Amino acid sequence: MGFFLFIIAYILLFPLTFVNLFYVEKTKGYFRDTAKNIDVFANREFRAFWNKVLITEDGYAFGVPGETISSALGKNQLKGTLTKRGKFLVELLDTIDENHSINSIDISIMGKLNQPTPKRNTLLWKIGTFFYGLIALLNENFSIIAGFGLEPKTEATIKTAGIFIYFLFTYFNFKQTLSNLNPMP
Repeated sequence: MGFFLFIIAYILLFPLTFVNLFYVEKTKGYFRDTAKNIDVFANREFRAFWNKVLITEDGYAFGVPGETISSALGKNQLKGTLTKRGKFLVELLDTIDENHSINSIDISIMGKLNQPTPKRNTLLWKIGTFFYGLIALLNENFSIIAGFGLEPKTEATIKTAGIFIYFLFTYFNFKQTLSNLNPMP
């Protein structure tokens, strides 16, 4: 049943694209928008193929919902993780439209290349920074320590907690960054 629906959808796509042209109010950019929609679909649908053929193992993965193939190509071009076939495709696109892949990078999805700190890590970062600051304040080499009058055991507990949370943050941030660089299998 699914295969027959696929065939019908595939057969109808091409003629309906032209029939729909008569019903849209603004035809300027119609084919460009249609091409982009197909591009977004192909990026997601054929991600396993693109990831195997166009990029190295440590490349930015294809298949992010809403992103075009060209955007993913541009990110891999910047990272230097394109295979020979990927470089060839980028060069081909650049002959049609200068700097196509770089200009196509979707800045709303750019965060996948330069990962922002995830929310759970933000909390750990704040806690870790607070305790790290306390360590600096309570360090014997700083003169501010005299104003707090803490017991040595309390000071040691604060230092230990700060170091533990700091390392916890570092571990999760590194692990999260690695997993986000390749969001789709």
